[in-house]
Amino acid sequence: MEHKLSIIIPLFNSGKHICRCLESILELPMHKEVIVVDDGSTDSSHSLALKYAERGDIRLFSQENKGVSEARNLGLDNASGDIIAFVDSDDYILGDGFLSLYGNFAASDAEMAMGGVRIEFPDNHTETRQALKTMTGKTHKGCQCFANLMKSNTFTPLVFCYLFRKSFIDSSRLRFCHKMSEDDLWTSKAMCEAGKILTTDDLHYVYCKHADSITGTNAVTLFRADNHIAVANDLYDYLLQHNVDKEAEVWLCCKILYIASIALKIYRDCNRHTFSLKLEMYQDLLKRVMSATDGYAKKVGLMFGMRIIDTLKSIG
Repeated sequence: MEHKLSIIIPLFNSGKHICRCLESILELPMHKEVIVVDDGSTDSSHSLALKYAERGDIRLFSQENKGVSEARNLGLDNASGDIIAFVDSDDYILGDGFLSLYGNFAASDAEMAMGGVRIEFPDNHTETRQALKTMTGKTHKGCQCFANLMKSNTFTPLVFCYLFRKSFIDSSRLRFCHKMSEDDLWTSKAMCEAGKILTTDDLHYVYCKHADSITGTNAVTLFRADNHIAVANDLYDYLLQHNVDKEAEVWLCCKILYIASIALKIYRDCNRHTFSLKLEMYQDLLKRVMSATDGYAKKVGLMFGMRIIDTLKSIG
């Protein structure tokens, strides 16, 4: 059976980059639909995308500015393909690597597939994020894949590192939440939900970190911290409500503690002394970490837990 690919692109004020993004996708010699969701852009983004829509190259949707999560959800609601890819409007794909990742995934019985991402920084240096060579070319149980990637420090929370079966997204009721850190929540939950994940060494995507972007500046903002705390809370709720195997559980605890530790540091640096923090949640997380049989996971979890405790002490 021939698969149809739906590529979902949230668009917001990316007039400088959207044409490069779309051209890299349209060059793919495959059966696909390209869904662009304009999230209330105020620059040339909409008019540039509209030209592609008028030629029939893309499907263009518009919404008032609600954030990347709502834009991706609107794209999902209108996707007709059975394989889903996410692309950000200021990035682009690598054709040969993308075709290889797609072909390997389509031929497998996995619910999601992991490729490789090249990150381009404003100072022109690059980094590559991929799974370990010992993991590539194989399918793994989702929870085990998550634990192995976390343990080897090769887990990539960026949603565009992966392809997904639409049926898996729907059956798992996966939807994007929050305006920042949404990828951490989505990819962690997706991995723990998946029965099988295919990991490959296909370098298929270029993530461009721009100096003037929200994430590119690494600005210490309370907005970022609030979203980190919200994601940490949601991941903890997921942990309580789902039967995650023990090895994945402790690494999920580590991730929650890590995300929360970043938020608390921001609050401290911004001199905010009031914030929403569920102390009983962190007590439970540390208890779970202490009972882990994986010594390295226990060490990592306790390190992030101590960062939280030290930060709270410094806040007073």
